[in-house]
Amino acid sequence: MHLSRIARMVVRHNASGWDEFVKLAESLEGKGEPVHVFFKGDKDEKGDSWCPYCVKAAPVVEEALKLAPENSHFITVVIDRPFWKDLNNPFRKDPRTHLVFLPTLLRWKSPQRLDGEQVSNKDLVEMLLSDED
Repeated sequence: MHLSRIARMVVRHNASGWDEFVKLAESLEGKGEPVHVFFKGDKDEKGDSWCPYCVKAAPVVEEALKLAPENSHFITVVIDRPFWKDLNNPFRKDPRTHLVFLPTLLRWKSPQRLDGEQVSNKDLVEMLLSDED
């Protein structure tokens, strides 16, 4: 798990795999601060992602993070292709995430979410990340 801060003091976290993600997300739940989660495909040894929509969405999300509330947390979860292709993986099956597409950007414990190509839409991403309610 890696932790860093960016402009406006959004606290960034990185998680690999389901167990690490759930442990991190649950640890942030009781803080009363917004938690956004960005699920995306991992990269190969050449640094290329197997998920073309994730590549397109990443710079949009990075730019929109500048509008996120100062007291918010942002978790990036990287999922490898073989795990994602398993239709019974917990990212797909667990009701807290219930992922259908990568990338997905969501507000933890909220119905607010963007899936697939929506995560490349600057206006939608900015709206999701800047909303404090």
